[in-house]
Amino acid sequence: MPGPVVTADRAELSIPDPDRRWDAVRLEVDWVCDSPRAFALTDGCWTLTLPRPAAWRLEYRLSLHRDGQQEWIADPTNPRQVGNPFGVRSELRFPDYREPAWLLTPPGGDVRPISAPRVAGAPALGVAVRLWTPDGLDPTTAAPLLLVHDGSDLADRGGLLSWATARSRVAPLRIALLDPAPGRRQDQYAADPAYADHLADAVIPALTSTVATSTVVGLGASLGALAWLYLHRRHPDAVDALALQSGSFFTRELDAQESGWAPFDRICDEVVAMSRPVPDGRVIPLLMTCGAIEENLANNRALAAALVDQGYPVELIVNPDAHTTVGWRDVWFPALDELLTDHS
Repeated sequence: MPGPVVTADRAELSIPDPDRRWDAVRLEVDWVCDSPRAFALTDGCWTLTLPRPAAWRLEYRLSLHRDGQQEWIADPTNPRQVGNPFGVRSELRFPDYREPAWLLTPPGGDVRPISAPRVAGAPALGVAVRLWTPDGLDPTTAAPLLLVHDGSDLADRGGLLSWATARSRVAPLRIALLDPAPGRRQDQYAADPAYADHLADAVIPALTSTVATSTVVGLGASLGALAWLYLHRRHPDAVDALALQSGSFFTRELDAQESGWAPFDRICDEVVAMSRPVPDGRVIPLLMTCGAIEENLANNRALAAALVDQGYPVELIVNPDAHTTVGWRDVWFPALDELLTDHS
């Protein structure tokens, strides 16, 4: 099959259909797309010209329509695919895209589970905690501790431990891979006080009592970013800095498309609270990143501005991608390295 033709300013997609199996073909994306997405049928082939948006790369799939039925598939003409929590997506890369050099680093080090005893009276949340340590770093040697929401997923699909191995050759750090209880991610990460208390009162103390720590930094994406900022506002001394990627900082004005989701109102209320100063509250350095073509950009910009007004040192990076793991990993270097270095 002919594959996509990608140039500096557009992508040409062609889906053969000589037997006219489908009534329509449509491009389906999880990012803001202002261009037409319906393919045109010409000479037994569905075609679409997609002008390049403000991105280095794109993830997409196709919807096929026939007799009132609809089917979603990856592009059969495109061998390049990426994993996604909601299924496989096809990928387009524009000519100027470059993968991070650290991806070539084989992950090293050691990973072991950490037990975080429950605080008396607190509910059992089932959070899994695993501690990664680079080769040669003794437990008594102080180093930054990076706590990562969705830790296993960012390690598996984002190459987190390759990044950490490469960085640790110059400046060692440890990583706590945090995973929510199965099926409870949306509840625990959506500004849940019990989850925030568990991390602050049980998980972080268990880690800092196990290894010498120079600074504690949280990393999270999407709801994982929201959960970290909520934890900081509830427990100001728990962490020393945060890296918040594509945070789900929903507001009723900017994110009405999410209003049917059960935690929406709770998140909106907490974002309003985060946008207001806390008397005598502690401010910490914040690294915020968000994709140039994702729906969360407006709410991230609004919250970043509100946090700057409160005195937070905020660096906001708008990276040329969408709400994707690849987009998140592509800005870890040098921004996350610098956050860890500056606050060690």
